[in-house]
Amino acid sequence: MADSNKIKEQLNLEIDKIKQIIDAYEQSQPDLVKLKEALDESKEEYENLINSAPFGIITLDDKGIITSCNNSVLEFLDLPKAEIIGKNFTKLKFLNIKDIPSYLKIFTHALKGKEGMSFEITGRNKKGDIFFGEVRYGLIKKDNKVKSVQVLINDITGRKKVEEKLKYLRFHDELTGLYNRAYFEEEVKRLDSDRQFPLSFIIGDVNGLKLINDAFGSREGDIVLKNIASAIIKYCRKEDITARWGEDEFSILLPRTPIEYARKIVIRIIETCRATYKGKNNFNISFGISTKNSKDQDFQGVIKEAKDEMYKNKLFESKSVPDSVISSLVDSLMEGSYETREHGKRVRKMVLKLGRTIGMPKSKMDELSILAGLHDLGKIAIPDDIVKKNGKLNEKDWKVLKSYPEIGHNIAKSSYKFSNIAEYILTHHERWDGKGYPQGLKGEDIPMASRITAIADAYDVMRSGRFYKRTLSKKEAIEELKKSSGTQFDPKLVVEFIKILEEE
Repeated sequence: MADSNKIKEQLNLEIDKIKQIIDAYEQSQPDLVKLKEALDESKEEYENLINSAPFGIITLDDKGIITSCNNSVLEFLDLPKAEIIGKNFTKLKFLNIKDIPSYLKIFTHALKGKEGMSFEITGRNKKGDIFFGEVRYGLIKKDNKVKSVQVLINDITGRKKVEEKLKYLRFHDELTGLYNRAYFEEEVKRLDSDRQFPLSFIIGDVNGLKLINDAFGSREGDIVLKNIASAIIKYCRKEDITARWGEDEFSILLPRTPIEYARKIVIRIIETCRATYKGKNNFNISFGISTKNSKDQDFQGVIKEAKDEMYKNKLFESKSVPDSVISSLVDSLMEGSYETREHGKRVRKMVLKLGRTIGMPKSKMDELSILAGLHDLGKIAIPDDIVKKNGKLNEKDWKVLKSYPEIGHNIAKSSYKFSNIAEYILTHHERWDGKGYPQGLKGEDIPMASRITAIADAYDVMRSGRFYKRTLSKKEAIEELKKSSGTQFDPKLVVEFIKILEEE
């Protein structure tokens, strides 16, 4: 680049000399006028070449005054030429003031005729956007004295942002913004020293996260994790190290913190999480705490002690979580969609009548009663625009809708209280002829409770109507059951169910 600067300087000097000669003789030497025009054209082409360069070019005189710049500089800084030309580079507002001394040192170095390595500059353009530039400079000399410094600036803002993003992802969890486990473990090594004692370690595990993911989708689960992370950040100091330890685990390292203070932090985090949800998606987070007070303790032992405490708390606290979550899901289902409490009550009444008629034992009757209220549990995860669609569902909609028995099955299976009916929720849309879903079971391979619920549910839907179906009369509904006997429904159960209806 230095050679190109010398060539430019020499070319300009030569052009000026020739112009002087031409001006003196152009009256008597007409041919020289043509030569001058040719030289002007050559200089214009050279300036066009400079302006079209993909990098910025700024020329400073020996006092640091900007004498010229190309178009790339104006685009790069998003500034008009008037705010650049004629100003000392130290007065430019877009540069960071704290960096000016370093730039002056480099400029002084250049004036002494010394070439330099490339360096970076940072600042903000007119819009306030931060920019990064990679800078090199060349010297323009006359009689071995530096007359000006030509600065080349390459815009590396995009590259720097990518580098910063990669650096961030290397040490952080992208979802929560907390540090990741790898960084956390490195910080443990750094902080595990006498001057940081007592060094407290907290580990937390979210109870019911899988259930929330199954019920509401991973997006809702992600929101839960973000809210927990926010609560952790809120009550931790800048010097504390907060991290996402695993998929549903968090860890906190608190230097110079006794265990009593660490327990207060845990209480505040738990209270904040509870206040955030106020009963919705009733999850909780179990914590374990341990503290290293002397160098004789192995920190791995401290971690194990905290984990053991967490697992004990988790075992105690998590028993009630799925049931409370399911209760809130059922409430949401009943209140937020057409599947009302009345529908559940009507289905329950019918399945119990049919169950007694065929002589089911009491234990199975209890399961039928619960199944009547929870058979549509999985619909809580189906978008309203599909569940409440006024018209025929397309193939894509049906695919989504048919997933709800599996969702309901996963939710119920995670609860000790409702796990015994999970299979019935999964299979209550199977058909007698094997053309149902999701497993394509056939005949008596379908559990009895599911076959009974399927008939009662279908009948109530026909009688009460839906967005996509008109309400049928009792007689019409019975005829529909007869048509589907032996194909959709167990034929023997249909006969018994119709008898009950006719007796009513």
